[in-house]
Amino acid sequence: MQQIRSSDAAAVLTDPTFVVPPVAAATSGVAWLRATVARFGTGDAHARRRALAVALLAAIPPESLRDAAADHPVAALAPALGIDAPVVALVEDVAQAYQPSTGDEGRADAAVERLVTLCGGVRDETTAARIGLLVQACRATADLIDRCRSAPIDEVLRDRPPAPTTKRQALVAARVGDVTIEAGEVVAVPLAGDLAFGAGPHRCPGRAHALALVEGALGADGGAG
Repeated sequence: MQQIRSSDAAAVLTDPTFVVPPVAAATSGVAWLRATVARFGTGDAHARRRALAVALLAAIPPESLRDAAADHPVAALAPALGIDAPVVALVEDVAQAYQPSTGDEGRADAAVERLVTLCGGVRDETTAARIGLLVQACRATADLIDRCRSAPIDEVLRDRPPAPTTKRQALVAARVGDVTIEAGEVVAVPLAGDLAFGAGPHRCPGRAHALALVEGALGADGGAG
């Protein structure tokens, strides 16, 4: 898989001819989650699912997360999403296989099913959005907190972002900088600095909430911030 230059990343992320690689439809487990969240969607389905995630986040003041006392970002975010049970371990089980072909899907499947139950048992896009927000906040935000204990956040986002790349698939042949990309080819797009939370239609809708979680954790333990 080719990787484009950082200087070309914003152009690709905002170009409608580059899309998130599609995932297969599914009715259960982590494959259902991928197929039902905004993260892996395109077009109208993505817009509708993203709106659900944005609405869920809009009901959570970032400062409430900054003030929440929790050992893990998921432990602070879950109650704000109406999930009162301890779910950090479950969300970690999902996160390790959230990206296709990256982890133990059996473990992730079981965790997704349990999380659906804890969200009310209805397998719909709203439930997927709630679980998806927890998964998106899990590894990336926890890693960001850990890295900011020894360096300022701007430096971490520039030099050691927790999600250093994302993937896009070209719908048509293109030339990006000095890279020739064939139609259907998937490329790695670097995320750092101003693009650490992405750009374009898939930019992270929870940037303010993630930064509040970082600030709250650093304020609690005296990190570099």
